[in-house]
This record gives sequence, C-alpha cells and structure tokens, in this order.
Amino acid sequence: MSNIYQRIIEDGEHHQIRLVINEFNGVEYLHLRKYYLSFDEEWLPSGVGISFALDLQNSKELFIGLAEILSLAESKEIISTYFKELLQEIYEK
Repeated sequence: MSNIYQRIIEDGEHHQIRLVINEFNGVEYLHLRKYYLSFDEEWLPSGVGISFALDLQNSKELFIGLAEILSLAESKEIISTYFKELLQEIYEK
C-alpha cells in the first residue's frame, strides 16, 4: 500500500492531521486521520479518523462540502472585516 497523495492539514508538536489517498487491492481510498509521534520519533496513523473509497460520487460530494465551507468562511471574514464596528454596536445594546 503506497500513498498516491498526502497533505498535512494540521501540524502540532505531537500530532498531525493528514489527508492521504492510497490504493489497496486496486481501490483508491481517502483518509482523513490523526497521526501521532511515536517514541522513535516516527509519525504513525492513529485509529482516530475516517476512510472511504474514493470514487467520482464521493469526490464530488466532498468537493461540494468543502466549497460550501470555504464560502461560509469567506463570508464570515468579509462580514467581520467590513461590518466589525456595526456588529459591535448591535451586540453592545
């Protein structure tokens, strides 16, 4: 089993969250998993995470979900940047 793709999403001192795609028995899987630093200073996957077969439908739904999350995050940033003073006035009342 070899990794086709790997990206560290969160990098802490003793843990990481990784997005990994690998192939097993001819099927590609996507993993979003927490890794921990072993006593031998090697990053190892923990049991905390999720894995699923990577196919067109799953990829499409994942992309839609991530696009919606990015849109919400961008909206929150725009609102807090341009309407910060107004929001503070509203919540102070």
